[in-house]
Amino acid sequence: MSKEVLSAVNHSYELATYSTPELRGLFSDWMSAIESEIIDVLKGRETVDPDELAIKFRLKKESIIFILGKLAGEGKIKMQASGKKTEPA
Repeated sequence: MSKEVLSAVNHSYELATYSTPELRGLFSDWMSAIESEIIDVLKGRETVDPDELAIKFRLKKESIIFILGKLAGEGKIKMQASGKKTEPA
């Protein structure tokens, strides 16, 4: 998964070199707003499912995971991964 996130970040940086300062500013404002909203949703909760956040914010799960990883890297949230529970056969 980290390989996919890194690839997405590299692609974003490539696109950023072609964008205007106005577009970069708008994207930065949008990211800040989404990050704040996600942090608000996380307050008071032990766990959250990225699929739930993806539906709520109308983003792909991969985008939510990227944002959660960014927030964790900045020390704004704590992030822990776990495998899916399966039913015994």
